[in-house]
Amino acid sequence: MLKNGLIMLRKPKICILSEYAYSSFTGQGITVGGSELQMSLLAKQLAKRLYEVSFVTFEKFNFSSNLIEGVKVYNAFYSLQRGYAYLLPQNIYKLIKLLNKIDTDIYIKKGYSPLTGIIAFYTRFKNKKFLFIASSEKNVSSNLDISAHSNLKNIFYRYGVKNSTMIICQTNHQKNLLKQKIGRDGQIIKNLYSPPKNVYKQSKSSNLKILWVGRLTEGKRVEFFLKLAKNLPNYNFWMIVAPGEPEYFKRIKEAADKIKNLDFIGFVEHDKMDEYCRRSSVLIHTSASEGFPNTFLEAWGNSIPVISLGFDPDEIICNHGLGIHVENFDDLVKNVDMLLKNDSLRKKMGMQGRKYVEKEHNVNRIVNEYEKLFNEIQLIK
Repeated sequence: MLKNGLIMLRKPKICILSEYAYSSFTGQGITVGGSELQMSLLAKQLAKRLYEVSFVTFEKFNFSSNLIEGVKVYNAFYSLQRGYAYLLPQNIYKLIKLLNKIDTDIYIKKGYSPLTGIIAFYTRFKNKKFLFIASSEKNVSSNLDISAHSNLKNIFYRYGVKNSTMIICQTNHQKNLLKQKIGRDGQIIKNLYSPPKNVYKQSKSSNLKILWVGRLTEGKRVEFFLKLAKNLPNYNFWMIVAPGEPEYFKRIKEAADKIKNLDFIGFVEHDKMDEYCRRSSVLIHTSASEGFPNTFLEAWGNSIPVISLGFDPDEIICNHGLGIHVENFDDLVKNVDMLLKNDSLRKKMGMQGRKYVEKEHNVNRIVNEYEKLFNEIQLIK
């Protein structure tokens, strides 16, 4: 069959593996992260297009399989809070047994873990196709280093990336890093996002909230957000966090509780995130290195500009007027104060963010790109 001048092959069977993504099918659970949300959303959209989609997780205890929104969800074994438990021989056996049962054409894995190598080995042995998706800049740079003896998990991971059939990156910067690191070419497919139906109108300066969202790990540099709240005592700040590193979480919460104009909300289930975005006026991002944060998409989808300290993927914030990118803390303070005092600019940036995600991260457009890629990957010998 021909479509747009291309030979269209049969729909391949798809298997997506995402260790802790079971909760993302309901939008609930503390293990829901950006990669998990993206993979569950992709699975559901492919199922809507009548693909046979299997989804493998390791999140639930005493659970084998279920059918959710047309996706066959399997739990190979339980490994939550047990590190890389799937490297244990008995768990590798259970996983391989399940993969043999599923027996699909294309296997998909996103992000850093030794599981990447296991899938690559399995697909090469079974003459199947493996599509790897980078979820951060580290995935295509430092995660691929194996210079230290402590980097055993990197050996599995590097093998998996190098031996994948095809690699997807989120940005041109990731694509360039991948090429420099291991000489592989990546293809760019952006994250999927379905914005709320109603376009949100920015609150005026009389009712402002400054929002931070993320998992509490040291790489998020949330100390800058706490310092920002102290430097701008006339504004209201709030934090939505998912548990990350226990000691770091405890330290940040104790510090946040001492700041009068900062509300430490804690964990919020993903299906309630839009409500908090709509009640905010700007999203602050403090991580120096990321992939492409879902929090950006959620903010822009709700017409909220982003002020980012030290990170702007492919300079889209600056180039498309979606907020402000700053390089140091002093500029962060100045620009937050300026933007919160400028209702018209804040509204303009918010509306540009909404238009950007509607065009560039449109679900139908992105799934079309995946379908084209599936067609190409089946032709690779």
